[in-house]
Amino acid sequence: MATPAPTRRNDPCPCGSGRRFKDCHGKLEGSSAPTLEARIEQALRLHQQGRLDEAGAAYRAVLESDPGNAIATHYLGMIAWTRGDLALAEANLRASIAANATIPDFHNNLALLLGQTGRGAEAIEGFRRTLEIDPAWYEAHSNLGLAYEAALRWEEAEAAFRAALAQAPAYATARQNLARLLLSLGRFEEGWKEYRWRLLARGFAAAPPDAKAQPLPASLAGRKFVLLAEQGLGDVLFFLRFAPELTRRGAALAFRGDARLHAMLDRTGHFALGCADEREPAPGLEAIFVGDLPWLTQANEAARLPPALPLTPKADRIARMRSRLEAAGPAPRVAITWRSGVESAGPAHTQVKEATPQAIASLLAGQRATWIGIQRRPAEGSREELEAALGTTVHDFSAVNEDLEDMLALLDLVDDYVGPSNANTHLRAGLGKGQRVFVPNPPEWRWLVAGERSPWFREMRITRPEGTA
Repeated sequence: MATPAPTRRNDPCPCGSGRRFKDCHGKLEGSSAPTLEARIEQALRLHQQGRLDEAGAAYRAVLESDPGNAIATHYLGMIAWTRGDLALAEANLRASIAANATIPDFHNNLALLLGQTGRGAEAIEGFRRTLEIDPAWYEAHSNLGLAYEAALRWEEAEAAFRAALAQAPAYATARQNLARLLLSLGRFEEGWKEYRWRLLARGFAAAPPDAKAQPLPASLAGRKFVLLAEQGLGDVLFFLRFAPELTRRGAALAFRGDARLHAMLDRTGHFALGCADEREPAPGLEAIFVGDLPWLTQANEAARLPPALPLTPKADRIARMRSRLEAAGPAPRVAITWRSGVESAGPAHTQVKEATPQAIASLLAGQRATWIGIQRRPAEGSREELEAALGTTVHDFSAVNEDLEDMLALLDLVDDYVGPSNANTHLRAGLGKGQRVFVPNPPEWRWLVAGERSPWFREMRITRPEGTA
């Protein structure tokens, strides 16, 4: 976690005394005496509020009067982590455990750091140690599940997520994590049921999903729905593959979401009620978040999963892009990306998908083509590294990412596409065309845990890390 969680009256006191907060530091609230304990509590509150400079100064002041104080040492480490200084962060987290090994939060945070820096086995042991101290800490069970998942230990991951839910059945994050795992394993019926909790986990809903809700009936004649965007652009495109099923059942649809998709979606013929910004009201329409569509339509069998929503490029964009590609070189033309996702500072759980220049060159060995680089905002020198690995020119078409209509036209014209899964993957799928996809471990759920093909993307070939089935 990036900041200490707010301390409730009946929580264990963050000082590590073992007493409840109301019986320990909580008694100091309102006191004018600047005791050490009160100063620690004030530093924690500043940290919770995101006032990191002030919190850091307060922690250091505590250490001046109490060298080696475990609380101040630990949360200075958390501030260092948030700011990207992983070495200092780890040193402080380890020092705090050396000073007081009885506080489970210390072990949990160190384990999170170890996992983020690729030391999965140590992370697992850290979470286990956390749970030895506090077996009822459901967040640590869920974190252990993520560590098992990263180690490709699927059964143990599932058990850990379920242990979290045994402690806290309404813990939405663990339900979302369990859903992803079940979907990765192809257990769709179970997975979609749990996936409904993502709205609460992500802050799209204030309450758990309605336990009395039912999937949609076979006939939707006369019903009008607005499909609401959520998550990223690629996720929206992925879930909109279920829109044709709704219109087949007789529904009329509207869309609320990213304006870059509006004209593209209008051309599909499935959004007769129009497309508008997500802030635009949709009076009289039943609202559905797009991620609920698989559960609502009961997409429970791999053989019956729908293909991507068909997309059609604009003729004028095709003409212009064809000229640009012909100027770059002769067919075959192969588009390439090499990185997807955003790496966050601090303990936030994110996944960056990357294909190294060497991996791409190995996959393309012996193939002659005009290489078209469509990496969005490439890091300085990254295209040149790929050129060196391929031994030839990679033409820079990165700016095409700024206009989805241009990108759709490019992806329709190139003969192949190579790279990690990203929004362009979903555009390419909408064109009914393939991609050679680099899928990391653990995989995103839509690529499943094994195999060269996904039932969601039958035209695409998967390249997984060595040692994966």
